Amino acid sequence: MRFLLLLFLIFHLHHRRSAAARPNRMPEYRALLSIKAAITDDPQSALASWNATTNHCTWRGVTCDPYRRHVTAIDISELSLTGILSPDVGHLRFLVNFSAAGNSLSGPVPPQISDIPNIRYLNLSNNAFNLSFPTQLYRLKNLQVLDLYNNNMTGDFPSQAYLLTSLRHLHLGGNFFSGEIPPEFGSFPNLEYLAVSGNELTGAIPPEIGNITQLKELYIGYYNTFSGGIPKEIGNLSNLVRFDAANCGLTGEIPAEIGKLQNLDTLFLQVNGLSGGLTPELGNLKSLKSLDLSNNMLSGEIPPSFTQLKNITLLNLFRNKFTGSIPDFIGELPELQVLQLWENNFTGSIPQSLGTNGKLQEVDVSSNKLTGNLPPNLCNGNHLHTLITLGNFLFGPIPESLGQCDSLSRVRMGENYLNGSIPRGLLRLPKLTQVELQDNLLSGAFPETDGLSTTLGQISLSNNHLTGPLPPSIGNFAGVQKLLLDGNKFSGRIPAEIGKLQQLSKLDFSHNEFSGPIAPEISRCKLLTFVDLSRNHLSGEIPAEITGMRILNYLNLSRNNLVGSIPSTISAMQSLTSVDFSYNNFSGLVPGSGQFSYFNYTSFLGNPNLCGPYLGPCKEGIANGAEKPHEKSTFTPSMKLLLVIGLLVCSIVFAVSRLLKRDR
Repeated sequence: MRFLLLLFLIFHLHHRRSAAARPNRMPEYRALLSIKAAITDDPQSALASWNATTNHCTWRGVTCDPYRRHVTAIDISELSLTGILSPDVGHLRFLVNFSAAGNSLSGPVPPQISDIPNIRYLNLSNNAFNLSFPTQLYRLKNLQVLDLYNNNMTGDFPSQAYLLTSLRHLHLGGNFFSGEIPPEFGSFPNLEYLAVSGNELTGAIPPEIGNITQLKELYIGYYNTFSGGIPKEIGNLSNLVRFDAANCGLTGEIPAEIGKLQNLDTLFLQVNGLSGGLTPELGNLKSLKSLDLSNNMLSGEIPPSFTQLKNITLLNLFRNKFTGSIPDFIGELPELQVLQLWENNFTGSIPQSLGTNGKLQEVDVSSNKLTGNLPPNLCNGNHLHTLITLGNFLFGPIPESLGQCDSLSRVRMGENYLNGSIPRGLLRLPKLTQVELQDNLLSGAFPETDGLSTTLGQISLSNNHLTGPLPPSIGNFAGVQKLLLDGNKFSGRIPAEIGKLQQLSKLDFSHNEFSGPIAPEISRCKLLTFVDLSRNHLSGEIPAEITGMRILNYLNLSRNNLVGSIPSTISAMQSLTSVDFSYNNFSGLVPGSGQFSYFNYTSFLGNPNLCGPYLGPCKEGIANGAEKPHEKSTFTPSMKLLLVIGLLVCSIVFAVSRLLKRDR
């Protein structure tokens, strides 16, 4: 009997201890209401249905099991919610999927989530969660997806995440975790997606990463600063589809073992310190679509094996030290859409077949040492939107086909030796926003246009051999902000239609042969801040309307044949800080007040009939910029002499009388 009583007491004590150890279970609807109560702002009233008057299984974003007994999923993502995530979420013991991504939730990630034993999907990305990673989450042995991307979490990198052996997707990127990737991360048995990019990680990339044989996507770049290079064991990841290790301090050479990744379609290694040549094994990546090796210290030539990259759509090799020619097969890659090779030391010509695949969208080969002609079929298929070749030694004409390239948006081909005329139709392309053809040998006239252009914002034709008058259709470029025609041989009058360019902020017509008066219509361009009409043959006076340009900052009219006075009303143009009126035929007084007090005397040199501050006294009869006619005096010379003598005698008498008073 005593033995039975002892057993009863032991059982009773154990039951009480177990009950005390277990937290009080909250009904699921109360846990949901607690989650809602922790939300401080719900601008869309997305959780309005969360109230005790209805069954919680009918609330927005809540999913229950078929028997409506337990909550199995919550999706409150992308609802613009502000607040914290209530720790009472841990009372939802049967929860499998939980997503609160894309809100403005802050505070810590509740450790109580670890009380949900069967949760498989946890997505808290794109919020403002802070503090450190709760180590209690390592107990979630059934968790398959953990996404904490783009929060404000700090502290040590979750180095024991490898304990979550069911994980298939782990995203810890976009936080402020510090520390190193531990070698144990190579022990994930099922992981397919690993992202630690955008943190503050250091140390070497562990070669054990190559043991995660199920891995399909690996993101380790951006703001991390790893030491050393890419471990050759990366080549063991035979299922890898995407590898992004951009901007994370990598050095050394690209390992040849990467060429074993037959499923790889994206390889991003840009903005690192990689050196050496392009390993020929990269040509074995038959599935590769995007290759970005830009902003490194790579050298040598493009290997012949790259001809096998038949699926490549993006090839970025810019800002390296590559030499040699651009291989002809580059122009024959059937899927190529984007080719960026700028700031290297490439020589030879651009492959003449470039563009024949009909899929080309962007080409930038600027700042090399390329020669030869531009390829004739760059815009086959009408997909080309960006063409940049500036800073080379290209010669020959601009292909006429570019004048029919309706997809074209940006053209930058300055600083070459291109000759011939500007293709007909180029400046009236419907999507064109920028044309830079400066510093070439182009000739012919400024192209006529028919119809309004509202998209073209910049026209730069400086320093060519263009001739003839500007057509009245110049006024059709209603959206142009910069019109740079300096250093040519344009002639005739500046057309009045220039006044239609209401978006114009910079106008440079200097170093041409324009003649006639300054078009007063220029003053209608109220957004102008820079006007340079120097070194032409302009004549007449400065139009009075020019003083109405209230935000004009720079005005250069030097070395023309302008006459008359400089309008005194310029003194009220408070934004005008730099002027040059030198070497004209201006006359009259230069005011010394207002804005004129800021101008240097060199702004008025070469105008012998100007006078005023910095320039010496005005001649007799000159005032306010005009010479007054001489009026005949009413006093004869003898009368003037008597008046002077009388004033002198009065002065002497006054002085003597003062002395006599002082003696008394």
